[in-house]
Amino acid sequence: MVSMLLALGGGAAAAYVLRGHDNAPSAVSWVDVRPEVGGKAIDAVLARHAEAVKRKDLGGWMADVDQRDSGFVQRQRQQFENLTKMPFAELSFERTAQSAPKMAAFLPSQLFDQYHAAVKVVAVTVRHRIDGVDSKPVATPWLAVFGYSQGRWVIAGDGVGKDLPTGEAGQPWDAAGAITVVRNDRVVAVLSADAGGDAGRTLLQLAETGLQQVAAVRPNGWDGKVLLTAVTDRKIFDTYFAESQDRVAQVAAIAVPYYSGVAEWSARPAYATTRVVFNPSELSAPKAELQHDLTHEFTHAAMGPVTGPYTPRWVVEGFAEYVAYKDGKFNAAGIRQALGDIKIDKFPTDKEFYDEPRNYVSGWLACRMIAETYGQAKLVAFYEAFQRLSEVESVAREVLGVGRDQLEQQWRDYVAKQRG
Repeated sequence: MVSMLLALGGGAAAAYVLRGHDNAPSAVSWVDVRPEVGGKAIDAVLARHAEAVKRKDLGGWMADVDQRDSGFVQRQRQQFENLTKMPFAELSFERTAQSAPKMAAFLPSQLFDQYHAAVKVVAVTVRHRIDGVDSKPVATPWLAVFGYSQGRWVIAGDGVGKDLPTGEAGQPWDAAGAITVVRNDRVVAVLSADAGGDAGRTLLQLAETGLQQVAAVRPNGWDGKVLLTAVTDRKIFDTYFAESQDRVAQVAAIAVPYYSGVAEWSARPAYATTRVVFNPSELSAPKAELQHDLTHEFTHAAMGPVTGPYTPRWVVEGFAEYVAYKDGKFNAAGIRQALGDIKIDKFPTDKEFYDEPRNYVSGWLACRMIAETYGQAKLVAFYEAFQRLSEVESVAREVLGVGRDQLEQQWRDYVAKQRG
């Protein structure tokens, strides 16, 4: 196949030689790639896509989808059906300016060949608000591949690669199979359609209990409502571990913060909410384990508005464990077994925290010690202070009246006492 690019007016237009068969070109189609021209056409496609979801118009959705790849067509049909089941209060697909070379890295090679280079990856912000859950619009990413076919731009595929923006291909409507949505006043849970009614009811009951446990510690400062994804499609969960696949089996669920803009595409996006995504392998776990996991992740959602780059991992995870285990009773033998031979010396650094699963236990005991010694309100204030201060030393002195060294000594003494 022959492909020719002619630059006119500083690259404002491109000419592609398109073949009707293998022997000779049948037509030359001029594709104007100026943003104000091609961009408007793509904006119109995205607007029609959003309108199709709102109207539950499958024909309108599929009208802008290239029909040549049967597999992609089927995936688009399923995505449309899943989108129409989501309780959106708002939904839009917005083209987001990104550099062409950056986006080209996500272009599947077969689509480049199929469209004779008349194809590009477009950064799309899926801006939405879940009815009854979100107080602010949430931005999630979609890398849409647009190809020029028969005189118009059509959706031809999805971007691929290792460095996809957080949440790309990880939304509940991206599930390969059909979904179902169950809800109560404070939780919207998305499950696979074949999960069964009992699974949905059980999950909602556990989620409601988890939210009550979180509200007992953190009653204000967040929406108090959560979108929970618990589908069996592995890729929805695995998407969030693209660069750390070794950790997937160790994580029961993940709390994902989202912002007013896609974090990787925005300079200073404002925090909007936290979504919770379950590891499919954990959905059959005992109820007590599921209850703990839900409460832990909901705590992350509750603290999302006050969690920043300076909040230590031992505080983030230790606080979530404190809430999840707050009403539990533990004996010295159980704590000794959970800690094993881990050395309690200095608070673990962020870099090393996740390398040792028992750091969750030591972080829990640190937060429990602060709550028991200084009061639960001081523990919450200690967490919140990292919005303004970047070091444990300064936060401990301001909130607790002690320095880091003294706080670590109190922690060591407390752990030794709990071990018996």
